[in-house]
Amino acid sequence: MTTAEAALAEGWGMAAVLAPLGGGRINDSYLAQSGADRWVLQRINRFVFPRPDVLMDNVARASAHLNAKLPGWTPTLIPTRDGASHAQLDSDIWRLWSYADGRSLSRLDSNRQAEAAGRAVGQTHRWLQDLPGPRLDAALPGHLQLDRCLADFDACQGAEPQLIDFIDARRNLATRFRERNGNIHGDGHLENLRFGNDGSVTAVLDLDTVMRGHWAWDFGDLVRSALGGQALPTRFAAAAHGYLDAANVQASVDDLVMAPRYITFMIGLRYLNDHLDGDRYFKVDAHGENQQRALDRFRFLQALEAAEPAFIDSAKALVEARGLQNGLHYNDDRHH
Repeated sequence: MTTAEAALAEGWGMAAVLAPLGGGRINDSYLAQSGADRWVLQRINRFVFPRPDVLMDNVARASAHLNAKLPGWTPTLIPTRDGASHAQLDSDIWRLWSYADGRSLSRLDSNRQAEAAGRAVGQTHRWLQDLPGPRLDAALPGHLQLDRCLADFDACQGAEPQLIDFIDARRNLATRFRERNGNIHGDGHLENLRFGNDGSVTAVLDLDTVMRGHWAWDFGDLVRSALGGQALPTRFAAAAHGYLDAANVQASVDDLVMAPRYITFMIGLRYLNDHLDGDRYFKVDAHGENQQRALDRFRFLQALEAAEPAFIDSAKALVEARGLQNGLHYNDDRHH
């Protein structure tokens, strides 16, 4: 019996055929199947999440709250035989989810899908704002905070001089989006959405980093992933339109344009820091993969910077249209 099979038997009193699921770089996931029934079994990475009690409290509260808004919007945690949200086997923490139908997309085929993705992240943000109970305590302190990533980079050794220059030239991005102005998903990229055959989003996955934060962190990550490595103004506009329609946030032109740049830079730094620290966070098959991931994000950041005029035009059109709808005056607060 494998460790995963033992966890399923001990925690939930069930047996199922298990198969590795997905390409997640953090937790180990398995598709558990018994006849026509399917679940997702996960082992939490204790190195990444050293506070599993906080993580599981956040996840249980947020998933229950979102599913009360719309049943099935997130997978449902299956209680253990003892009624707990998770099971512990030796030093490992395991949890079992209902299976979310639909498909996850690593790349989008259309602007219509981008708009649907933006609307799903925006809807999730809006629904999370009246989450009852105490304020969410971050399961991953410092998550999505660029200043923390820069401090970690400064503590590392061995970065190539041209990378140091590249990073130093963009440190001012850390002055943006510092305010924690609401509850956010915390990992709002494309692969955490499930799509139906009609192109709509049917479910939102992975609430491990649900927390207090800035809406632009999730919006930026959604746009970054929706663009698929290309600085496409029409794809950006579609995702932003969907998000703004659903999220009920006050966004400026500057916010919309800079959010994907902030998050792309931050993610690139996380990969680079992990490479310099010996690949302790993100899974790799060989040393050097995390540095390549960082370089890919930095090249994309440069493409976003080069496309700034077109992105500003798209964002202006969205902000102006929303201002007219709401009787507001348009204000471009870009910093020159």
